Amino acid sequence: MDYSSHIKKIKSHFPELDLLKEVEFNLFRNEEFAISCIETCINLCNNACDNLDSNLSFGVIYNHTFNASAKVKGNQAVITFNLGLIEKLDTIISDSINLFMSENVASMTIDKIQKDELIQISYRCCISYLFYHELAHIIQLFSIKKSDTYDFQEQYSKEKLFDIKQHIYEFDADLFGSMISAIELFKKIMDENHQFKPVILFNSLTALLFTTANIIIEYSGNMFNEIYYMNNSHPHPFIRIIKCNEQILGNISKNLNTPKEFFESVLQRSTTMISQILYTDERTLDYEKFYKENSNKIEEYINEIEEVNKLYKELTRYKSKEFINKFIN
Repeated sequence: MDYSSHIKKIKSHFPELDLLKEVEFNLFRNEEFAISCIETCINLCNNACDNLDSNLSFGVIYNHTFNASAKVKGNQAVITFNLGLIEKLDTIISDSINLFMSENVASMTIDKIQKDELIQISYRCCISYLFYHELAHIIQLFSIKKSDTYDFQEQYSKEKLFDIKQHIYEFDADLFGSMISAIELFKKIMDENHQFKPVILFNSLTALLFTTANIIIEYSGNMFNEIYYMNNSHPHPFIRIIKCNEQILGNISKNLNTPKEFFESVLQRSTTMISQILYTDERTLDYEKFYKENSNKIEEYINEIEEVNKLYKELTRYKSKEFINKFIN
């Protein structure tokens, strides 16, 4: 199905959604990127629909806020990206790669052609992360036959009462999205002989961690000012970044015979770059200091989440490897 077919189907089951029509794609500042992003999501959605044997659709919401949603109503499901998410995702990725290129190692090891390739890899990986984050919620809800809605960030709402299940579902969605984005990166940097160059892996992997973190940081607002644990609608953004990093590095490392020091260097490099950025509203994040000051409580919180996870068999982490492989083209 193409985009028009998807939104026609969505309107019949989710009439409340204000969907962007294909003739309105010229509303995007970067129409070329927007069309590429939407086509990628349509292909991912069609593939997921076939493999889940379910009624799943994808559409774009006419809303300028940075958000994505997963909705399930009976046996129908829809994943939506806001117009604002696609608009700002383009800016975040391009700005992240430009900042990345100013780093000493990157400037000495990446030429113009490689930079363009790195941007395309980052686009694909970040779109995959966001799409599969939402798909994880669809899988969770289908597994328990429940109708509900989940948002990517929901402005880290303080209005909703804390529910540990919400945090568990969000971590699971982040892990699913991060896993697929790591696999996408792995596929992109392999040559025709299924080999890779360490320098390309070092740069691409660092860029992915850096860009994913920037997506989470930029749209968490002032929620970075104070750490929290069993509170708010979504886990604290810093802890989400930690878990995404673990998932991405873990998936790559288990497929490569590479010393752990290599992955420690990737993590150190990306966190150092994060600490050097001035984010929106003059915000900064001293990553290493923030982690050291809160590491014990973060570990306690993660351990508690990991323990409670066992009660929710609908999580994607409990799906078989064969199930996960269905989504990898």
